[in-house]
Amino acid sequence: MTERGQRTAIVTGAAGAIGSACAGRLAADGYRVFAVDVEPDRLERVLALPGELVPVVGDVSDPGGADAIVAAAGGRVDVLLNVAGVGDALMGVEELDDERWLRVVSVNQTGAFLLTRRVVPLMLERGAGVVVNMSSAAGLRGGRAGFAYTATKWALVGMAQNIAAGLGPKGIRAHAICPSAIQGAETLTRGGVSEAGRARGRRDAGKPPAGVPDDVANTVAFLVSDQAKHLNGLAVPVDAGWLAY
Repeated sequence: MTERGQRTAIVTGAAGAIGSACAGRLAADGYRVFAVDVEPDRLERVLALPGELVPVVGDVSDPGGADAIVAAAGGRVDVLLNVAGVGDALMGVEELDDERWLRVVSVNQTGAFLLTRRVVPLMLERGAGVVVNMSSAAGLRGGRAGFAYTATKWALVGMAQNIAAGLGPKGIRAHAICPSAIQGAETLTRGGVSEAGRARGRRDAGKPPAGVPDDVANTVAFLVSDQAKHLNGLAVPVDAGWLAY
């Protein structure tokens, strides 16, 4: 059980490069972190990090899985970090099939909704809490990634801002983090790259180099801290100026 007064965080997609960096940083900052991933074997490296990390195997896109994840946290969640996501091989709408569209939406967007819908009532009971959605530079620019991925990342920005506008007066804060390329984070290209994606890569070859997962984790740590208590509803690029090009 969580000790009385101890801060807790749920981090989904915790076995990935960005998720594990965020989980480790929050644990180092004193949170009890429930590290969620659908692949139990990949969670082993997260559990080796310093701090209190609790593995939770679950599918965020399944309502039953979302119920189990929130139940594991034991009734208190101070921070929800929706990182879990899948890519679409950078496919344009003309290349995309229905099955891939539904898969990307179910994990990236519906998964974030299912967890948020279950966690926010717990935050409202306490009058405090922070939801952070891991969006992307593709959530701020329409030509950065594939069609389905882009649609879901824009949705995550809107979801965060809707929470901020609607529940900010009740003590709930929400943000979207919008990284550009991050070393080790292969969501955009996992499973191959389409012809449209290869063309996009050639176009963007001169943009700033990829960051590292800790660049994102440091941003998350600040936004969920009391130092950022007057910030709400932000879409924060972590991109070395990529969006300025």
